[in-house]
Amino acid sequence: MDEGPVAQPGSIMPRPRFATLPATMTVRSTEDDGTARSRFEAVLDAVVYVSLTILVWGITMFRRGLWQDDAQALGQAFARAHRPWWALFNANASPLRRLTVLPSSLANATPHPIFALQILSAAAWLTIGVLAGWVIGLILPGRRLTRYLVVCLTLTATSDYLTASVVPLAYNVAAISLLAALGCALLWLQRGSLGMLLMSALLLASSLWNMDVALPALPFAALLFLWMSGWHATRRLIVLAATWSVVLLPVAILEWSFLRDPHSYAAIARVRMPAEALTRRILGLWRENFAPWRWPLARPLWYPRPPGTIPFRWMLIAALTASVIFLTRLPKRRVDRESGDPRGLVVALALALAALLANAAYAGLHFSELHYRTHILSRVWASAAIGIVAGWAMQRGSRWRVVAIALTVTFIFFGTWGGVERQDFYLSSWRVHQRELASILDAAPSLRSGSEVILRSEATPDRYLATEADYLTKWWLLMLYDRPELLTLRMAPDRGTGCTATPSGLDCWRENILDCVATGRCPPARFHYETLVLMDYDANSGTYHLVRSLASDPLVRGHEADAARYHPEQRIIRQPLTVRQRRLLLMP
Repeated sequence: MDEGPVAQPGSIMPRPRFATLPATMTVRSTEDDGTARSRFEAVLDAVVYVSLTILVWGITMFRRGLWQDDAQALGQAFARAHRPWWALFNANASPLRRLTVLPSSLANATPHPIFALQILSAAAWLTIGVLAGWVIGLILPGRRLTRYLVVCLTLTATSDYLTASVVPLAYNVAAISLLAALGCALLWLQRGSLGMLLMSALLLASSLWNMDVALPALPFAALLFLWMSGWHATRRLIVLAATWSVVLLPVAILEWSFLRDPHSYAAIARVRMPAEALTRRILGLWRENFAPWRWPLARPLWYPRPPGTIPFRWMLIAALTASVIFLTRLPKRRVDRESGDPRGLVVALALALAALLANAAYAGLHFSELHYRTHILSRVWASAAIGIVAGWAMQRGSRWRVVAIALTVTFIFFGTWGGVERQDFYLSSWRVHQRELASILDAAPSLRSGSEVILRSEATPDRYLATEADYLTKWWLLMLYDRPELLTLRMAPDRGTGCTATPSGLDCWRENILDCVATGRCPPARFHYETLVLMDYDANSGTYHLVRSLASDPLVRGHEADAARYHPEQRIIRQPLTVRQRRLLLMP
């Protein structure tokens, strides 16, 4: 019987084919196990990120309504929905702000616009944190721990007054576009992918034509690209600079003319102050990024807070929960050898300076003393800097690791507490605003076509109304009555608005144009007695009430006989509230 080949001394027999299978299977199994483990780790990280977002931003998101300028954004979206589609891209306060209304337009097109805005805002908050970690991962690759720290710190960086508000949605979308543009640009420099180059330019353009938050970040971006290119003008760097220049050139021209225009919004928004005072404000805003205990405990007050809705103990429980969730995913041992490389500290320093530039850009604007929109982007750079330093320290030894963990937990604890504090503030404010707006609909559930509305009040320095300003009154009433053509006015002495009686009606002036109307350079807003609906604000109840007659009303002194034509009940349609009205006011 054939025994097969016999090995000779010193010879090497060919390995049977089937003998290679176990080794191959072992390699593939190891790779599959590694891939599955990586996916599982990514899922666990995602659970942490979503949990932190819910704690910081979303505990009360479906109970909070609109506050301040978010009513303007949704109102503009409502009005533009009744115009040709290209009206969506009309400039908004600045020639560069062409995309600001798009998120609100998307929400307005849904059956639940307020819920949609809240979901979009929470998603934007989460996306900023994840993109911050992605960008840092591209700058300092192989540092999973550092990336995790940066994301968690960014998600709990609640230094801005508008945290948990829908107001900065357009700003956050612009920040998202900027971070994504930076990431795509870095991929172009590393891999030479033409698609990433074009995408970075498109994202940069979408950021700049939305809000101007990207402009203070450009010096940091330029240094970053140069550093990533080894401080050499490589071909990829030159191509990137040329591509971004095509985007930046028209933006720079428009922004320069806008800033120099004495009649533009920029001139109105800026506050003139001595250089020393401006420097102090810049440094104060910058320090705020690194003082997390101030976020819940030392918020600047715009107006007296309404009574709170979230008990103090629940704020602490939320902060402790966030800290525990963060610690559960924190590696128990050294995982990033590269994190101990001190070159990352140079990046952290550059990020800290980028935060300073971002704060400086907004320090000279109205309400910057309240930290209103001042930390939209600086909180991202500061969180990244802190995360890099903490990641570096955690690789230095047990003592350094304990200090770094304590530092990180301090930021996450107070940051989450600050987020819940903001949720409480906007929820309690909304309950006051909800009662105020509901009283308008209680007085006049619906209006006949051609009606005109004036909301009148005395000065209310101890509160901030949903209809505080003339423009807020306009947008709220247009949405509530579903009439984009509705003529409205908020008449209050502290707003600089008022009316003069004439035989045919009331000639009124809006905010900041009294002199213009008085000199005849601006036409007054005419409200006719026959079509007018006037409501007075009662400060005790926080509600509006219908003025049923103008007899003996000081507003029409000298024209009482003409004002007898005022019959508001003839303009009001008594009917149940519509579904949209209830959803705008979050009513059952």
